[in-house]
Amino acid sequence: MKSTSDVRSKLSSRGGPHGFTLVELLVVIAIIGVLVALLLPAVQAAREAARRVTCVNHLKQIGLAIHNYHDATGKLPASTGYPKTSNTGTWATLILPYLEQQTLFDAFDFSRPVSSQSNRPAVTTVIPVYICPSDPDGSTPILEKRLDTYWNPERGMGLWYTGSIGPTTAGIGTTWCTPFCPEAKPSYCCQGCHFGAGGRFCDLPTGDASVGMFSRYPTDYDFSQVTDGLSNTLMVGETLPGHCAFNGAHALNFPVSTTAIPINLMYDDMGTGGGFDQASAFKSLHPGGANFLLCDASVQFLTDVIDYRLYNEMGTRAGDEPTASLE
Repeated sequence: MKSTSDVRSKLSSRGGPHGFTLVELLVVIAIIGVLVALLLPAVQAAREAARRVTCVNHLKQIGLAIHNYHDATGKLPASTGYPKTSNTGTWATLILPYLEQQTLFDAFDFSRPVSSQSNRPAVTTVIPVYICPSDPDGSTPILEKRLDTYWNPERGMGLWYTGSIGPTTAGIGTTWCTPFCPEAKPSYCCQGCHFGAGGRFCDLPTGDASVGMFSRYPTDYDFSQVTDGLSNTLMVGETLPGHCAFNGAHALNFPVSTTAIPINLMYDDMGTGGGFDQASAFKSLHPGGANFLLCDASVQFLTDVIDYRLYNEMGTRAGDEPTASLE
């Protein structure tokens, strides 16, 4: 019988079992690192694709709710009660019953301003369908310290999907246009006045001054007024509420965005309230563009390199532009 020492001696002389050398370990670690580096982008892309699908579904739900509201009332929800002092509700508030949120809708006291204590529980209730999951801020959707708390709640639910006022200018008066518009007013990218609020701020004696589907004024349009075609006209699009001091699902001041600002302009006005037309513009954290709800309740992804003129022409409800189509 061979002794243990003899076996060990023979194994050693034959190059028997032994551990990894330092070089071998480093090679294995490097290979694993390369595989992980290749895998992570694929995982991140898959997760973003899932988030984008969720975002599209949210917009589709919003679109169906708006259509059901229109079927029930014969008109679209008024975008906002501004410049009235009472809380008549934003468009995002008014469609709550059609998003299976009747209980939340009933919790609002529409006889009092949205910023009143009696409305605080309602305005601070989280509404998942109004959140884009690609924005990390969606994990804390109750926005703090909104400016102009006479019109807006100091704390309230954010709004990741704003109504389109099309190429309605933010300017007050007859000539002011966004710096992104290459043509003087009136032009394809500079129409209307003061986000549609009209009245004493504009060249209109009173009333609405928006060319889009919504207005910063208590005007309710209907689909018969969309002569450009429901499938060619933008109704709601994505934004990043953390950038805009006036944003909010129930903020009467500004639940809308303009197409006069290019897609994905990442301007942030928080803390100043300055340039909030740019801060509230359509944008997202989806790579390359943003999702939009059209008037026929379909959802399209528009890239941030879309032709600027086409983008603005899609924003008008009755512009009769020959190119206002995705085709």
